[in-house]
Amino acid sequence: MTGRDGIAAQKAALRSDMLQALRGMTAEERMQRSALICRRILDSEAWQKAERVLLFVPMRTEVDIGGVTSAARVARKEIPKTLRAESDLHLPFVADLILVPGLAFGRDGHRLGRGGGFYDRLLDGRGRSATKLGVCFAFQLHDAVPVEAHDTVLNAVISD
Repeated sequence: MTGRDGIAAQKAALRSDMLQALRGMTAEERMQRSALICRRILDSEAWQKAERVLLFVPMRTEVDIGGVTSAARVARKEIPKTLRAESDLHLPFVADLILVPGLAFGRDGHRLGRGGGFYDRLLDGRGRSATKLGVCFAFQLHDAVPVEAHDTVLNAVISD
């Protein structure tokens, strides 16, 4: 396999591996590691400077950013309610900071999502000027992940 088919196969294999690893975490481990990641986000310069933040509601296997969501409300940061129409996410304003979940991340800022392209479209649209922080557990961070031309590069990745 070469070209696009090869990249698609690499992405599928990495997604499968990461989902298996994520499902293998205990609830306690996820909670402890998520708390550390939340602290790192809140300590980041990007968070300190941001007035408008786009957060995500985590899936069961993702980093629980509830601590960040609570801190955003206390700090009176503006948090949009996104509208999901068909297969696109619509951002009602231009955010300063976007926290981005994923299955795997490269140290160079590339991200492997779940394959729907939601975040790639969002980040290429109104999210283009925002600081984009990937949020993951340390085992999800790799030297590199398979990428295609449409894949958006993040500014940084925060993990435990």
